[in-house]
Amino acid sequence: MIGRPLPVRDLGFQSTLELVADMPEVVRICPYEKDTFILKAIADETTKAIAKLVARQRRSARERKGAAVRANAISPHKSPQSFPQRVKAPILPAMVKAELQDLLS
Repeated sequence: MIGRPLPVRDLGFQSTLELVADMPEVVRICPYEKDTFILKAIADETTKAIAKLVARQRRSARERKGAAVRANAISPHKSPQSFPQRVKAPILPAMVKAELQDLLS
């Protein structure tokens, strides 16, 4: 969206995964397959209506295909010990956090 890579190292993180792990109110990290994660944006007051429409659309598509619903097949929580450890705990600027939340919205 901004035309260049995220400055994760300038913000005190080693990777994008570390960055998003530090923002649990903005994005949820869901393990998917070996060494693969799905990042799910967390709806706020301004995006809850859109999130409900998308969820309803997904449910509807699954029902049409006759697929089994596996809502809890993948645990959305993973212990913090499974993520790489940071040397220091940087404080993510509010402006950066807000811009990332807008981007994920």
